[in-house]
Amino acid sequence: MDFEHDNPENTLNQTIIPEETTSNSDATKVNKKKNRTGLVILLVLCSISLAGGIINWVQQKKAPPQEVLKITSSMPFTSSTKDSFKKNQEHIAVIHIEGTIQKVNETYNQEWLLSTIQELTHNNKNKGILLYIDSPGGGVYESDEVYLELLDYKKESEKPVWAYLGPLAASGGYYIACAADYIVANRNCLTGSIGVIAGQSVDFSQFLENHGIKVQTFTAGSNKDMLGISTPVTPEQVEIMQSIADDCYNQFIQIVANSRNLTLQQVRTLADGRIYTARQAANNGLIDEIATYEKTCTLYEDALRKGTIDFVHYYPEKEFQFTNYLFSTVKSFAQELTASATDSLLLKAKKQVLPEISYPAYFFQQ
Repeated sequence: MDFEHDNPENTLNQTIIPEETTSNSDATKVNKKKNRTGLVILLVLCSISLAGGIINWVQQKKAPPQEVLKITSSMPFTSSTKDSFKKNQEHIAVIHIEGTIQKVNETYNQEWLLSTIQELTHNNKNKGILLYIDSPGGGVYESDEVYLELLDYKKESEKPVWAYLGPLAASGGYYIACAADYIVANRNCLTGSIGVIAGQSVDFSQFLENHGIKVQTFTAGSNKDMLGISTPVTPEQVEIMQSIADDCYNQFIQIVANSRNLTLQQVRTLADGRIYTARQAANNGLIDEIATYEKTCTLYEDALRKGTIDFVHYYPEKEFQFTNYLFSTVKSFAQELTASATDSLLLKAKKQVLPEISYPAYFFQQ
């Protein structure tokens, strides 16, 4: 027994075994520590998200009632509508069209905009609409819907529509302005951008191949997966997308020609997609006048020949749903955690190239 205890091999074995056990134990502890750290980070982020949601919810509770949000006269740049609005007063509705023109976003709501114009059509105390536009444009469908609704408003109510172009009224923003009887722009406004984006193709096929990534999409129809990131665009697909752009473009220039009393050839010369300063737009007949917002209100009052009249500002209601906010935040965070490096790279590249709007679009990409 003493001999076996003193055997160097036995001693070596006795020494190695504890080291392996210790190594495995340390690795387990490190993994557990990493898991705990990840869990703590997740809980902290969820807590921050939860706190942000609660703060927003409290702010919404403190906000004015929905009706006041929809019809308000508290804009800082107007002095004629500081008092609260009374429905039985004659007024001009200043409808704010701000941000990207699409179904809904932080500053824009298509359903609200259309229903507001419809309501004003049958409001006897409303004497006209002044569009306040600050937009880079947006979807062809949404822009045209608003344009047609404004034409219906003028036809049914026999009341005027004016447009005031703020910092930016480009592409779809200018498209909507063409429904107005009179267009005034701030002297620092950028407008025009008469053109169409029918879609964009981002071809990552070579990148994917270089990194050993294979993407297979199963389709029926040779063009069903066109503009996918894993396949180059074919000549046929180029022709298809160009035909869509051309149709939308022809519709745009026809509307500009009708609105501004220009010939189609004159508009085609102007409509190469470029933006114009207010002075350039006035010189080319795209707007009627350059003035401040306050001056525009005075001009509108003079045109109505009714003396002083209130300009009441209409904004889209913002409905806040806490559960949606929380789930979307957590979902976004989870996607970031689970996304591979390649996924993240592709996502970032797509966001930089493609504005998140539906196509085709009348959109000025800055």
